[in-house]
Amino acid sequence: MPHVSCPACGGKAYSKAVGKHSLLFRELYYKCRNPDACGHEFVVEMTAVRTVRPTIFPLAKHRLPMTTWLPAANDRAANDDGAPPPPADAAVTQ
Repeated sequence: MPHVSCPACGGKAYSKAVGKHSLLFRELYYKCRNPDACGHEFVVEMTAVRTVRPTIFPLAKHRLPMTTWLPAANDRAANDDGAPPPPADAAVTQ
């Protein structure tokens, strides 16, 4: 399961259960493991949102929008803090 920080105290949280799910959506139940006994429990939603490499199967069960994969944007969470960069072929207007 992905690492998640507790939204209440910022400590590490661990997944304790899986809730509703489908091919494109899943709920994960997390509990804070802060040594100061935060005790916060919360739900994280995971959703498939786009395709970075198409499937080899001719009849996919779902078709997600295609996007260009930018390795740096997916490697470190610090890169995800700002607005996404404009497409390379976009005209700059000022």
